[in-house]
Amino acid sequence: MPIEKSIKKNYDLTALTTFKIGGRADFFVIAKNKQELIEAISWAKIKKLPIRFFAGGSNILITKKKIRGLVIKISGEEYSVKGDIISAWAGTGLSKLAGIAVGLGLSGLEWALGIPGSVGGAVRGNAGAYGSDMSKQVAEVEAYDISKGRLVKFKNCGCGFSYRHSIFKQNRNLFIVNVKLKLSRGQTAGIKNLVKNNLFNRRRTNPQKPSAGCIFKNLEYTKLIKENRQLAEDLAVKGLFKGGKIGAGYFIDQLGLKGRARGGAKISERHANFIVNTGKASAEDIIDLINLIKKKVNSQYKINLEEEIEYFAS
Repeated sequence: MPIEKSIKKNYDLTALTTFKIGGRADFFVIAKNKQELIEAISWAKIKKLPIRFFAGGSNILITKKKIRGLVIKISGEEYSVKGDIISAWAGTGLSKLAGIAVGLGLSGLEWALGIPGSVGGAVRGNAGAYGSDMSKQVAEVEAYDISKGRLVKFKNCGCGFSYRHSIFKQNRNLFIVNVKLKLSRGQTAGIKNLVKNNLFNRRRTNPQKPSAGCIFKNLEYTKLIKENRQLAEDLAVKGLFKGGKIGAGYFIDQLGLKGRARGGAKISERHANFIVNTGKASAEDIIDLINLIKKKVNSQYKINLEEEIEYFAS
């Protein structure tokens, strides 16, 4: 079926985000494979429309009521396993792949079970938890280069991975279509036990109301010491850094901001680095709380928090 027959007009994106906050896209289409993706991009180019990509909707805040151009949602699940390599279409759920790995006795994704979102989005933002991240498992990434109009491949060393960052986040012409993950054989009992502990901790600390996960990046010791050396050294003495980082939620909690609300948005009382939608939150409500937190933390600690979520706007 020609891609234009699948394109919807004035499409409401609200239900597709974990925040349950959205706007309307001028045009919207779901791409479930490379061919559909390339056809959708070609259609937008012919129409001279801007293109925005949308995957699991789990780490974004839509800030505009009207999204101009074509929004392409990467969806569907397709994967294969060969030895200790899992190859997956970018729209495949990260948690789904983690579950497959666990079932096969493959280690490396224990931290990812229960995390919403797609594997493509996880690679783009170098998602991680419990001391690990995607950069440790990625063997190869295939992406579509919009500027060149062709598929390109990147080995791990070419992905520009750093904390919650990659070349795909930096270069908006590159869109991930397929990911190869290199895992390792492990003891099934040990893998399942680690997964069990991670899931228990996630369910214990993460709020159940709609959110976009952690709002702010954790602070790296090497960065914090440049902003406030005395604070960094004091926190290090207290043993609060884990893996060279301290959670942003620590500072938010220390300031007593848990439970603070703006409209329908609230700083979670369960996890200070989460802002939840209590029912009818707007993007403005979320942004007000983000700005409040950044201002209070900077005033008290002389440090700057940086958002982990991305703002999705026209």
